Amino acid sequence: MSLSVVKMPSDEALEIVLKNAQSDLPGDSDFASLRASAIAQFESAGLPNKRVEEWKYSDLKRIMPVDLALAGPVDEAAIAERLAKARMLNDVDRARLVLVNGTYRADLSDLDAISDQVSIRSVSEALQSGSFILDDPAIAKGDIALSLNTALLQDGVMIDVAQGATIKMPIEICNIMLGGGLATVRSRVVLGKGASASIIESYIGDDASYQLNSAIDYRVGDEATLHALRLLRDGADAIHVGTTTATLGAKTKLEHFTMSTGGKFVRSQAFVRFNGEFSDAELYGTTILDGQQHSDITLTVDHAVPNCNSKEQYRTVMDDRAESVFQGKIIVQPIAQKTDGQMMSQALLLSEDAAFFNKPELEIFADDVQCAHGATCGELDEDLLFYLRARGIPMDLAKKMLVLAFLAEAVENVSNDQFVEALEAYIADRLGVDH
Repeated sequence: MSLSVVKMPSDEALEIVLKNAQSDLPGDSDFASLRASAIAQFESAGLPNKRVEEWKYSDLKRIMPVDLALAGPVDEAAIAERLAKARMLNDVDRARLVLVNGTYRADLSDLDAISDQVSIRSVSEALQSGSFILDDPAIAKGDIALSLNTALLQDGVMIDVAQGATIKMPIEICNIMLGGGLATVRSRVVLGKGASASIIESYIGDDASYQLNSAIDYRVGDEATLHALRLLRDGADAIHVGTTTATLGAKTKLEHFTMSTGGKFVRSQAFVRFNGEFSDAELYGTTILDGQQHSDITLTVDHAVPNCNSKEQYRTVMDDRAESVFQGKIIVQPIAQKTDGQMMSQALLLSEDAAFFNKPELEIFADDVQCAHGATCGELDEDLLFYLRARGIPMDLAKKMLVLAFLAEAVENVSNDQFVEALEAYIADRLGVDH
């Protein structure tokens, strides 16, 4: 028995935006056909709500506003001011590529700092020429957030790292939202065989009501290594749905870390697929929530070949009436023998009104594997608080120190020492603790 889709005002408002925006969006006739298919899928399914299993704890249909419009141009002075505040990783040198309200701005980007072994191109340019080909992993096909991304895609950046290249300076894709409105971006990062690079995704916005649908596609070639950071500091009234897809070749290494501290409703979903043997994927993250913030981390890791390892570890701190969701799924295909898949989520509740929802899943179709999942949810340790208080530390500071220590354990999974120091400094500053 199929469930009929009940359309809400938010669905109807988005349908109007979809239809009115098509003539202004980039792309050749082939991509226009893909947009039309994506729109048809949305009209059939609508925005996801609690009746959709993957969105059981995150009702996007309910929270999406009805007065939707595409984000427009903003004052250059406001952009400059926001860029000056956009560095979440102080003292870390990196080359920065800038997008403002969904549009790539080469004039604001550090193109001169990019190695000649890296090519940079805007997605809008590739769409116009017909050279931007969608090829999402099978486990991501049909995802409504990605379909909406296709339907309204404005721009992004394409980063290609040459075979065998070792890119020492991190490359940051800095997404800025100002003045409210709806924006849609998608970027692609391709590492050639034996290449190595560090990519930083950063998102920062003002407190105007905005809606952002972001996506990034990582394609990691054989024997390549990718270090990826995803830093979310969205505005207080922001709705941000972000999707990461990653396809891994043989003997590759992926290290991905997410830090989220902003936004009203933020969903970060990732789809990782092993296409080559003897590869490793490590996904870590921290989230700090207060007020009535809602955060959703949803992961799907597909072991499609033998002899690969995956590890997912996420930590969340919640205060006031904040809500956090962790959904993790590990799939082991029949041929994927010798798989090792481990998943852990841990939550620290600072308020009786905060809520944590955890839904781990293992789908194992092979017999020679090691897979496990775990979760913890609790309050601050009273014995540790007493120990700190006995040494003259005020209660408020003692609590913050324990929160910092809890989150720092997750950050220390990052292999780049510069990143670790900068991330811990940012968390300490966010908590109001000297570091």
